[in-house]
Amino acid sequence: MKKTNEKSVIRSLLDLPMPEPEVSTVRVPRLGLEIVLRELPYDKLADLRGTEDANINYLLSSIQEPDPKDPLWFREKMKCATPVDALKKLLKGGEIQGLVRRCDILNGYAPDSVVAVDRDEKDLQNEAVGAALEELEKN
Repeated sequence: MKKTNEKSVIRSLLDLPMPEPEVSTVRVPRLGLEIVLRELPYDKLADLRGTEDANINYLLSSIQEPDPKDPLWFREKMKCATPVDALKKLLKGGEIQGLVRRCDILNGYAPDSVVAVDRDEKDLQNEAVGAALEELEKN
C-alpha cells in the first residue's frame, strides 16, 4: 500500500505543469506611470537579501517595463549615475514600499499563498482574518 501512495505522490509532482513567471501591471497615480512587474526566480531573491538598497534593487530587478536600466533614462533624463539613484529620485518612499509589496505578492509572500489542509475551516478563517488585519496595519 505504501508503494502505491509513493507512486501517486511522485506522479502528482511529475504531472505539475512548468509555471510561467507571473506578471502584474501596477500604476503610480502621482506620476501617471504604469509599471509591469514580474516574478523573480528564487536564486535572484536570495541574492538580493541583505544587499545595500535591497528594496530598490528588488524593485529594479522586478520591473519588466519600462526599463529603468536604460542609460538614456537614468543618465540623460534623470541625471543619475545608476538606475538605483534614479528610482530613489523618481519615487517617494511610500511608493517604493507599495511597489515592493506588489513584488512580494508576485513572489508568493502573501497570506494565502500556502494554506494548511489538516486544520478545520474555522481555524483557517481565523488565520486568514488575522493575516488580513496584519497586512492592513502595515499599510
